[in-house]
Amino acid sequence: MAHRNPAHPLRRSALALQAAWLCLSIPASVWAAGPTGLLNDTGQTQCNSGTTYTACTPANSGRNAPLPGQDGRFGRDAGTPSKVGGGAAGFDFTRVCMNGSLSCQGAANTGATPSSGDWACTLDNVTQLVWSLQSGQGEWTTYARQTLPASTNSAARCGYSTGWRLPTRHELLSIVHHGQSSGPSIDSNYFPATQSWGYWTGDVYQPNNTMAWFVYFGGGDAYAVVTTTASGYVRLVHNAP
Repeated sequence: MAHRNPAHPLRRSALALQAAWLCLSIPASVWAAGPTGLLNDTGQTQCNSGTTYTACTPANSGRNAPLPGQDGRFGRDAGTPSKVGGGAAGFDFTRVCMNGSLSCQGAANTGATPSSGDWACTLDNVTQLVWSLQSGQGEWTTYARQTLPASTNSAARCGYSTGWRLPTRHELLSIVHHGQSSGPSIDSNYFPATQSWGYWTGDVYQPNNTMAWFVYFGGGDAYAVVTTTASGYVRLVHNAP
């Protein structure tokens, strides 16, 4: 009896066609994207009824509704996820002390050199990023990228003496709370003193390298700003171990 050689070109082509047919024959629901991990939801828990924002129902956002498939119906925000810490909607945050211990009490210290037991950072338990609560403001090239990270490392903020940096655009957008009805678009219980203005990211705007990406916490938008003239707020980030 002749044996089929799976390495033969014709055999490989047949296997490829078989795999392609299999993909096409599987219902789309099976291929629907599942949780990807390390991603926050948007914080939006309501749906647009056409005139106002209200609780999501099949009538206002179901498949046959005038405005179907709205964000508020899906993801962590729409469920009741278990949390390590706390936070609005699907967000899950924990307070971090200056010395690196968790679950600090009392008001945040947004200065440069908090005491060891002061609340100085916030840990995002979903993305595993640690955010400094220090209020910084300045230009991008020297202050935001060099001076503030260096001084934050020197102070060993929240137990880290190296590794503090500007966030990427996507990292900073991950803490935007689009369901916030007033004030800055962020959970102010874990990010107090946030300004409704632009915060620098470390991402250069590729079409023009004299510009960098800004995330505007007045509404959660991202846009490019000229680095040589603009002054923005700075929120540094650190990768959790």
